[in-house]
Amino acid sequence: MSIQSVFIVSDNYAVLPEFCSGAKSLADSVTAIVFGGEEEARQAAGCGADKVIYCPVGEDVLPEDYAHAIAEHVKSASQAVVWVYNSIRGKALAGKISVYLDTAVLSAVNEFSLEEDTLVCRRMVYGGLAMRKETFAKSYGVVTISNGIFEVPFVEGAEAEICALEGAPISLVKRISHKEKKEGGVNLVAAKRIVDVGRGLAAEEDLEMCKALAKVLDGEVGCSRPVAENNKWLPKSNYLGITGVTVKPELLVAVGLSGQVQHIGGINKSKVIVAINKDKAAPIFKNADFGLVGDMYKIIPALIEKLS
Repeated sequence: MSIQSVFIVSDNYAVLPEFCSGAKSLADSVTAIVFGGEEEARQAAGCGADKVIYCPVGEDVLPEDYAHAIAEHVKSASQAVVWVYNSIRGKALAGKISVYLDTAVLSAVNEFSLEEDTLVCRRMVYGGLAMRKETFAKSYGVVTISNGIFEVPFVEGAEAEICALEGAPISLVKRISHKEKKEGGVNLVAAKRIVDVGRGLAAEEDLEMCKALAKVLDGEVGCSRPVAENNKWLPKSNYLGITGVTVKPELLVAVGLSGQVQHIGGINKSKVIVAINKDKAAPIFKNADFGLVGDMYKIIPALIEKLS
């Protein structure tokens, strides 16, 4: 059995194949709602959705302005759940859409299942100490989700039907200025090998040896939240955890990480975790397949030399 419809709302086209793959296993109908023109929507037509609906945006029209029109379209189904990509803009959209649907928002859901024809959502609460199981009491529901929780399909789906969203955008906010934020990042979800950096690094310059290790592993560099937000050594898009990116690479090398539960929630699906830490009592070792107790400034150069 399955639920009637899942509507996927995203300002990031790259996550659509993964989200559609997950939704297809749960719903009879999957619709992707994206922001941009018809040409951009056609580029996403193979994402796996049954239909791709585009919402034109520009200087005077923002994605949030379509919240009412999106909600009205969702109401065309008698029962539906709206999945919104867990970006900053997505969170704002989720709140507005839920108001028009007169329902609740479940944020950062990381697991779905069907139990007796009811969609069950699971998400971490209390800083990752527990998993809460919730269902919607009404016919409609809104959730925010991040990439990395479903398997990414290897083959694109059939071409979806393309159409524009009916209903005009409604703007209650006037844009005064726009300044693009320059922040690089990598697709950690797609990475097969990741060097995960924690606060054990003494200085920003020490990131270079971690990047060198990632290079010989043909991988990418991720980090804990403090490294990105407090130290600002890496972009925020690089931090792993229950409030960051959830990954499941073939290999994850944890360098100088204590192993707080909030961070473990984002990496515990890795096939193999190798931890390097000078503190043999660090919690990270309880979640690692292999552990190296010692000075990372000696271990990492030795690994680079051995693997080069």
